[in-house]
Amino acid sequence: MEELKLGLDLCDGYTRLSCWGQEKTWTMPTVACRKKEEDVWLVGEEAYASALMGDGVIVDKLLKLVLKDGTSTISGTKYRGMEILQRFLEKVLLLPAPEAEGPVGNWVAQLVVSVPHVEARLLDCLIYCADYLKIPRERVHVISHTEAFLYYVMSQKREMWNNQVGMFDLSEEGLCYYEMKVQRGMKQVAVVAEKEKLDEGFSLDILNSPSGMKLADKILCACGERFLQKKLFSSVLLTGKGFENQDWAVEFMKIVCARRRVFVEPALFSQGAALKAMDLTQDKTSYPYVMLCEGRLDTTISVKVLHQDKENQLILAAAGDSWYEAKSTVDFILDNQNYLEFVITPSDPKKKKEVKMILEGFPERTDKTVRVQVQIGFLDENIMAVAVRDKGFGDLYPSTGAMIRQEVMI
Repeated sequence: MEELKLGLDLCDGYTRLSCWGQEKTWTMPTVACRKKEEDVWLVGEEAYASALMGDGVIVDKLLKLVLKDGTSTISGTKYRGMEILQRFLEKVLLLPAPEAEGPVGNWVAQLVVSVPHVEARLLDCLIYCADYLKIPRERVHVISHTEAFLYYVMSQKREMWNNQVGMFDLSEEGLCYYEMKVQRGMKQVAVVAEKEKLDEGFSLDILNSPSGMKLADKILCACGERFLQKKLFSSVLLTGKGFENQDWAVEFMKIVCARRRVFVEPALFSQGAALKAMDLTQDKTSYPYVMLCEGRLDTTISVKVLHQDKENQLILAAAGDSWYEAKSTVDFILDNQNYLEFVITPSDPKKKKEVKMILEGFPERTDKTVRVQVQIGFLDENIMAVAVRDKGFGDLYPSTGAMIRQEVMI
């Protein structure tokens, strides 16, 4: 069978799966259930049905379970949160290919998972889940909802995103507002998106009564007036379970539809993830922009070097790179110095700063015979982890084993 490009929107309340090239989107509660008498796992509505029948034990809020490294005991067997998430994902990813044989990794070309908030522990867990499913790590990517929003919007016609784009996400998780704008006039066009979780969020259960619907409409009207007034929007998007039906939001819809294009797409995050999955299989990207959003660096990290007697800067990580995937390893020869000098350049060049890392305990030798290996990675969007090792210099100067680690705020 043809390899699939999958976009998965994974939240505690729900999960949505989109497959590039297919119109159908699979939606289900993020719950798993194991049969009491046998090692059989069910997910979504089937899991709820089994639990109601009394022949299964249900586990929900899987992301929270993973983040707190929690466990659940079923029929005397203790399962870690990651193990339950592995079973859940295995069942979900079979939905587009029910007749496929062998491990999931045999027919997944790219899997992009969109999550509400990018956290290192969750990202590590999802990579381990991919290992369990035999999906090669280079075929798995984790992005924020904000980045999925960017991919969805930038895949539309230019008139939809020529000016600012706003989006309201109303789900069981709460109410969030997203805003995107394009920054031109630089070497490469930058697309910036931000997300704000709103205190005005409410339970979707209030939409089950006329009085609750009026209250919800009033709350959203206040949010719409606050975010949409005095700004020029090319379009406004509505996503999340709460907007699957807009009949209850009469006054709010009047506000957002006033002289603006409005689009409703409940599966926007999984579709945005699927669009990225498709793009990753191409030789040339369809999104030649610097994307600045949660999950990506907003600064460029370089180190000062001397090349052919001229001072230059060697870029180790660039603005727009995924902080989780941005890793560099490079060797340097030191010339009468016991330090490395990093240059941190944000989108606002006026805030550029230099950070000097002193190499305490490293050998001091002349004639350019001190060779070091520098490895960098990121703990999150704001913290760079640096490891420097003495590599020695051939047979003349074996490595001393000196090593230093340091975290740098960027």
